[in-house]
Amino acid sequence: MARPGRPPGKYTQYRRLSQLREMLEAHPKGLSLYEIAVKLRVTDRSVRRYLRELEREVDLDRTPEPGGTGGILVRIPARDLPRRVKLHRTQIYGLLMARRVFSMLAGTTFEHVLRDAVDTLLSHVQRPPRKGAEIDPDTRLEDRFLYLPANPMKVPEGAAEVLDGVLDACAQLRVCRVRYRKAQGTGEEALTIHPYAVVLYKDTIYCVAHVVERDAVRTLRVDRMVDADADPLNHFALPAGFSVDKHFEGQFGVHTSAERQRVVVDFHPKVKDLVATRRFPGEQGDAPCVELPGGWTRLSMFVGDTPELRAWVLGFGDTAQVVEPAALRESIAAELAAALALYQAPAPKPTKPTKTKAVETPPPGDTLAKKPRRKR
Repeated sequence: MARPGRPPGKYTQYRRLSQLREMLEAHPKGLSLYEIAVKLRVTDRSVRRYLRELEREVDLDRTPEPGGTGGILVRIPARDLPRRVKLHRTQIYGLLMARRVFSMLAGTTFEHVLRDAVDTLLSHVQRPPRKGAEIDPDTRLEDRFLYLPANPMKVPEGAAEVLDGVLDACAQLRVCRVRYRKAQGTGEEALTIHPYAVVLYKDTIYCVAHVVERDAVRTLRVDRMVDADADPLNHFALPAGFSVDKHFEGQFGVHTSAERQRVVVDFHPKVKDLVATRRFPGEQGDAPCVELPGGWTRLSMFVGDTPELRAWVLGFGDTAQVVEPAALRESIAAELAAALALYQAPAPKPTKPTKTKAVETPPPGDTLAKKPRRKR
């Protein structure tokens, strides 16, 4: 019988802690120190040291052994045990469809963990089908049933750690200190935030947070955060009834004010179907579309003041006309007039690309290369 001692093979802290954790997860009722020592083939003293190291990663419960033997059972609390969820093949395909949503998080620890989960899902759908299976894996549906982000943001070099810090602070409800770049490069400011939510919206990552210095909830762009430091000893409480929807207006982006206003826009008949198939916020539920004489469609919606609302209307060109509010109508009219004046001015002359004559250089060590003649 093998004596307790050093396990065979490569002996690393990661290996022994992983093996110990897997054993405890497989025995939710707990194991005694003696049972752990036998399974790991180490001494009781080593087991106690391993348990102290494991407690850096997960909480452990210690209870007396039944029967009054004086021993101790060690177990992982039920809240920390891995949850196993059974999924059908069609359900897995539905989850795989959205896997590219997180492409903006590339380079972060969070994205690495998600990638491992995606690989696990892929291994299940690519197995040989059972008789009567719903989907044949040879059809490669996981590569043809996808959500493709329009223009995902690239995480700047060195910003992955900042994003990881914000995600960790949000998940653990930790107070986070960040250095935030102001708009238009006017410097940086130090902020203490309570990150309530992280939102992947269109091509940008936002953090909805309570800013202590402002004593208000703000929506911050993560790509403007230069540094993020989550305090592991300082936590905050999530406000009762918090809803991230209150800070975003669907396709109209981030609110710049809490007040909502009524916006009425008339659309040309040729974009009628495009407007009718979209959902817009109304006073109660979805905003209604009303038919107007001449085939035009009138949309009345209630939204907050967002910069993207103006850009959305301008994107329709001459097929949309703002009816109210008057301030939005005047603002769009002024921008259209400025654009018209820009195009009425003479077009700038195109610049010709400068041609540079390539100079052939002999390879290193080529003693036979011809040398230029000296001028007499």
